[in-house]
Amino acid sequence: MTLRKLVSGDTSTLLALFLCAWLVSAFYRIDWWREALDVDVGTRTAGVVAFVCVAAIAVWASMLRRRFLWADPAELTWRDFAPRHDRARAVSDRVWFGWLARLAGLSYVGAFLGVVWQVPSWAWQVMASVVGAGGLLAWAIAAGVGVPWRLPAAARAGRARLVEGWREHVVRAVGVTFLDPGLLFPPASPVRLRLRSVRSFVVASVVGRARFAPAAVAGAVIAALVRPVIPAVPDAVVVGVCAFVALVPFGGGAAWLWRSPGLRRWLDESDVVLRAWTLAALLVVAAGWAVVLLLVVTATGGGHSSVTDVLPLLPVVAAGVVRTATRPPVEYATPGATDTPFGQAPVHLVAQLVRGPDLVVLGGVLIAVLPAPAAVIVAAASTGWALLR
Repeated sequence: MTLRKLVSGDTSTLLALFLCAWLVSAFYRIDWWREALDVDVGTRTAGVVAFVCVAAIAVWASMLRRRFLWADPAELTWRDFAPRHDRARAVSDRVWFGWLARLAGLSYVGAFLGVVWQVPSWAWQVMASVVGAGGLLAWAIAAGVGVPWRLPAAARAGRARLVEGWREHVVRAVGVTFLDPGLLFPPASPVRLRLRSVRSFVVASVVGRARFAPAAVAGAVIAALVRPVIPAVPDAVVVGVCAFVALVPFGGGAAWLWRSPGLRRWLDESDVVLRAWTLAALLVVAAGWAVVLLLVVTATGGGHSSVTDVLPLLPVVAAGVVRTATRPPVEYATPGATDTPFGQAPVHLVAQLVRGPDLVVLGGVLIAVLPAPAAVIVAAASTGWALLR
């Protein structure tokens, strides 16, 4: 999305105006937010600053994936001959828009948290320094320092790289338009591993998505630092959401199998075996994520026991990711429809959208209210359900 599309007057403009109005209205209900979040004004400044710093690093790291390097193949074929068309400048405009959008979003988060918690002036200076310095560093690494309207990263990108980025961009756009989360799983990077079995395929799919490991680590740090910021939110909710977001990219191998029947028939194994190997790989990733979480909690002197109580939730999260990745293809021919906050939607489509997160929500609620032995039983039952359904 570019600035030209936002001011075009179509649906994008309407959504942008609605989002801006909703975000601004939050500042008129500061007292309500303080009561809802159980805010102790003036005593959790360090937690707010740490949370914003980690969020800044996570947001700016997303620039390094260089999703802005794409161009329509038709434009590459026909418009390159136009005397006034500059391919590098068009891509550079997209870089600037994405960079400024991240800056605006993070500035809003910092401003909102600062007003709610009434942080002192030194905290504002720290947050502004981290956001500014981190933003400039991410921009320099992702785009390269050069002429602002014609960045080196955009000038060096060849036709093959731009077409590859265009293909990924179209897949993401189609997935969002048709509400098909299976299309949103990221592709794997090439790995030097011979695919001889299901085990080697699962290992290759996880290793090929190792570029998401830093984002997963950032999610663990956020889960460890966010408790002082929002003490009213249970630990199970915070850990469950952060862990699910961290593990979802690593389930992309199973997602690509299930959304492509031809590719699925390439592996002559049962669905249970494929799910079992995927679940085993995700449990390994979840264990590493839990280690980072515990290290950060211990280093910051947080409540160690409260975090360890929700660790049985991680197998449930891994099982939820397996259910999300192995959902059947979306069907749009279901006659039944139901009301949603976004209008009428087919019942089958709604069921597809909540497949996976429903297990995480149910498991999180049960683990939060049940004792430790019962929580282990819930985790075991959730993994078994993910393998069979």
